[in-house]
Formats: sequence, C-alpha cells, structure tokens
Amino acid sequence: MRTLIDQRHDPRQHSLPLQGLRMKTQRGFTLGELVIVLVITGILAAVAIPRLFDKSGFAARGARDYVASALRYAQKSAVAMRRNVCVTVGTTAVTMTYAPSAGSSASCSQAVINPATGLSYASTVYEQGATVSGTLSIAFDSLGRPMSGGAPPVLLTSSQSVTVSGYATAITIEPETGYVR
Repeated sequence: MRTLIDQRHDPRQHSLPLQGLRMKTQRGFTLGELVIVLVITGILAAVAIPRLFDKSGFAARGARDYVASALRYAQKSAVAMRRNVCVTVGTTAVTMTYAPSAGSSASCSQAVINPATGLSYASTVYEQGATVSGTLSIAFDSLGRPMSGGAPPVLLTSSQSVTVSGYATAITIEPETGYVR
C-alpha cells in the first residue's frame, strides 16, 4: 500500500522529456595540459632551486642592509649623544667609534655599542661570503651631517658611496643631511 508521499515522489509519475538533454560528464586534465604543467614546473625548479642553496646572494643583501643600518645608526647616535661618531666601512667589517668630548674637531676613540648584541661596533664582521668593494671612512657631527673621516673632519660637499660585491645597488650617503639610501 502506497502512501500519499510515496506517490508524489515517484519518478514514474513525472514525465520529463529526456530527449535532447544530455548529462555533462566531468573531465580531468588532458595529457597535453599535464605535459605543459610538468615542463613549466621543471623549468622553474631548474632556475629557482639552485638559488635557494647558494647563499652568496643572500649574504650580499644582508651585508648591504647591515652596512646601511650601521650608517643610519651612527648618524642617529651622533645626534642623540651630541658627539661626533666615526664609521669605517672596510672590506670585511664595520668599525664605529665616537668622540668622548663635544666639538666638531673632536676625534673618535670610544667604541659605540651595538644595541642588538650589546657588544661594541669595534669590528663587526659581515656574514661569510660577503665583501664590500672599496672602503669608506666617514664621521657624523652632532647635527647628523656627514663629514670626512680624516683629521680634522670637514663637512662633505658631495655624496659618498660604497658597494657590496654581489649586490648591484650602492649605499649612498647624501651631503648636508646625511641621509643613507
């Protein structure tokens, strides 16, 4: 005995014209699409994976950022301490000292402390594999202006640059403002 609900949902009761209507079947990827994806993945792997295992590019970028931040820190320290702060950027290390007395002709002799490590900037070495091409000796006065690193220091009239080998963009210090970019 059928109930009323069973009769309402009985598929034989509904007569839909099924002629001309086809069910769409789902398809996967074609063989050509799979081959193209594999070829592109192989090319990307051949180019990108060796870069991940070669530290020289990362070391060069790290050294460049480290030198730029050390120069910025030297300028800000000079303004904060109201003293001359001298920076020597060598081929393998950065040295940063400050003048114990005020005055534009005061010579730098005390080591500046690196806030990240608590150690002096007396000879902070770059990451292994990074070198700086050329050296730079510069001082910042109590107003943050760049001066020549010689004795007596003289305000710079042109920008100074230093380049980390393996990284294309040079670090530039602008005259008068001491802006490091």
